[in-house]
Amino acid sequence: MSKMIQTGTGLQYEDKKIGTGAGATPGKSVAIHYKCWITGYGKDPIKIGETVRSDPLWFTIGKKMVIEGWDEAVRGMKIGGIREVVVPPHLGYGSDGLGRKIPPNATLLTEIELLIID
Repeated sequence: MSKMIQTGTGLQYEDKKIGTGAGATPGKSVAIHYKCWITGYGKDPIKIGETVRSDPLWFTIGKKMVIEGWDEAVRGMKIGGIREVVVPPHLGYGSDGLGRKIPPNATLLTEIELLIID
C-alpha cells in the first residue's frame, strides 16, 4: 500500500527520510541531489538524469528556475530529507517534452534529497 500524499495540483510524494531544522520555503535558495526517471515507455522506468553529489542543483523556490513539480516538491522539506515524487506531465515538461530526452506528456519519478537551505 502506497503512502503517497497527493497535493491539489496532482503532485504525489512520500517522505523516505525526514530531515532536520527549518523547512524550505518560497524565496529560499536550496541545493538538491536528485535522480529522475520517466515512466510509461516500456516495462521499467527510464533514468534520464541525476546530479553528482559534489555538484548539486541550486535554485530559488518560487522563481520558476526548475519545473513546477520540483519547485512544489521541495517546499517544507528539511535538510537531509529525502522525498520520492511523482510529477504529472502538467507540472513537468508538458505536451512539449524536452527534446529527445523527455517525450511529450511524460510522468517523472524523482528522488530528491535536500542538502542545503540558504
